[in-house]
Amino acid sequence: MDLWCKKLYRFLDGELESGDEEHFRLHLALCRACASGLHDAMQLEMLSVQALCGAVAHNDAPPPPSSVREPFRLTLPRGRWRQALGAVLAMGLGAFAAFMTGDGFRPKDAWRADASARGLEARIAYPAADRYLPYVPVRTGAGDPAALAAEPPVPLRTLAALEERGDLHGIAAAYLVRGELRQASDFLSRSAPSVDRDNDRAVVAMAAGDFRGALDLLEGVLRQAPDHPQALWNRALALRGMGLPLQAAEAFEAVARRGEPGWSEEAGIRARALRQGGHFLK
Repeated sequence: MDLWCKKLYRFLDGELESGDEEHFRLHLALCRACASGLHDAMQLEMLSVQALCGAVAHNDAPPPPSSVREPFRLTLPRGRWRQALGAVLAMGLGAFAAFMTGDGFRPKDAWRADASARGLEARIAYPAADRYLPYVPVRTGAGDPAALAAEPPVPLRTLAALEERGDLHGIAAAYLVRGELRQASDFLSRSAPSVDRDNDRAVVAMAAGDFRGALDLLEGVLRQAPDHPQALWNRALALRGMGLPLQAAEAFEAVARRGEPGWSEEAGIRARALRQGGHFLK
């Protein structure tokens, strides 16, 4: 390890002399280890800087459910974090992402493509995030959707590549599969209006316990797209969450009849459990 590598956190905290700070900026541009460390330390902060987003907020997007916290806003409490961000801005987010991975895009990192099970009951209306996986509920941190994040966060390099492509829904889906509702809600609110976006806003609402609000969103989706597979599944979950097990069973039976590999089989099991007075893996 280079001696300069040991100074990363002193740099972030603004504890380096001006000459050393300038030397470290040059070191950062050449050292993969320090670039990776900077990525880990500043991931959420960087994603929250509007200069890195370049996306125009859609004013027609309804606010997120009241039980979901407001979107993260950048605070820089110590040292010269603004200068550290400036160093990365000077490199350019695209260049930083390319430096980290070559092409900057690692889609399997985003939507848990290598996972063997899912921790989210709901279905996300983003194709890469809707691959069927057996449902294994999260047992730790009961009641806390953030407990789904039992793995490292989505790499900044992947999020940067998605942002560069204007795929805000893809970023939201990456957060949703990890149960990170605040970030997912933020990116969904800035995504282009669509039935898929409203489905995923309903997923956020359900995870926050707002089943009535979720059902309203899903009914709106199904009025526009009656065969929307994710909305049909999520409607059944919303009905169950509202304490309507027989209506939920009927909704799951409708999903089962669609013949979707994996999803239809699980829907049938859920419907039978609801009719028998049970709860599927709850």
